[in-house]
Amino acid sequence: MKPGLSNINQILLLFLTGAVIFSASAIPPTDMNKTTAFNCFFRDENPAKDTSGNSTYTAHIDTLQYAGDEAINMAIASEGYTEDEMEKFRQEGEKLVKGLFSISPFNRFKGYFNLFLIRIPSAQSGISTPNHETDTPFKVRASGNGLDRLLVPDDIEACKRIADSLLGKKCDILCLAANFPDYGGAGGEITVVSGHYMATEILAHELGHSVGGLGDEYYSCEEFIGRFPNVALNAHDAPWIGIPGSGLYPLSRPDGSIAAYIPCQTDSSSRYCRMAMLGKEFCPVCEKAISDAIEKLSSECRLQRKSCRNG
Repeated sequence: MKPGLSNINQILLLFLTGAVIFSASAIPPTDMNKTTAFNCFFRDENPAKDTSGNSTYTAHIDTLQYAGDEAINMAIASEGYTEDEMEKFRQEGEKLVKGLFSISPFNRFKGYFNLFLIRIPSAQSGISTPNHETDTPFKVRASGNGLDRLLVPDDIEACKRIADSLLGKKCDILCLAANFPDYGGAGGEITVVSGHYMATEILAHELGHSVGGLGDEYYSCEEFIGRFPNVALNAHDAPWIGIPGSGLYPLSRPDGSIAAYIPCQTDSSSRYCRMAMLGKEFCPVCEKAISDAIEKLSSECRLQRKSCRNG
């Protein structure tokens, strides 16, 4: 789900020293360690402190994979997990990363990423809902923009500052894993995913928004309809024309009128697309958009960090 354009429009296209447990080469090997399922793992035993705002947060950083100083920094941070629930989050975080990088096209780019878990305890368990306020570091709340399944933080920029401060480097892709059992998430400048049993699928879909700049290939409301790499307002100017495997299909409103056009068939019998229905594959247009975006971000990270070293 991509959040709308009102009070949450910021979401819209929406190493620290530690004890080394084991390490391997920067590019992931095909035979990964069976215990951790990742090619390198650093468990940080010394807490990192965030002093980016009025509050001071203490966290531990686990490095699941380190691909080099110029790689894309991606972190999954705990939200709404108390100190006693940190092991639950660690297991969930590792599961999310392992699952995400088994999905195409992300599986082709795993070696582009430094992958971190930010274990930041919450004062209270869970996240805020319309009926209950919960004290959590990133202030994520359910029912953003009036949609029950939309999970949105109060201040996106504050979330990014906290993550950058704790990592001690820029967090290029920040994902918040919310201790919330219901189906939900959000994509954009940062990504949020609930603790639902389909969390890996939710994460992949939301990163379609956050990384690929994609729109939803289903109708929820007019506010979410626009021009995206996979959504066209007019049949004659679809940006995916010429991409092999793509077509032109109407995205219909509940009353049967056409709201926009999408590049693939999305009914239950179709293999596509994860931007319309979880459990499907990304269609060729969405795969290309995500792949191109990762390549672009990787190039930007290399140039920026070379410039910082040389400056």
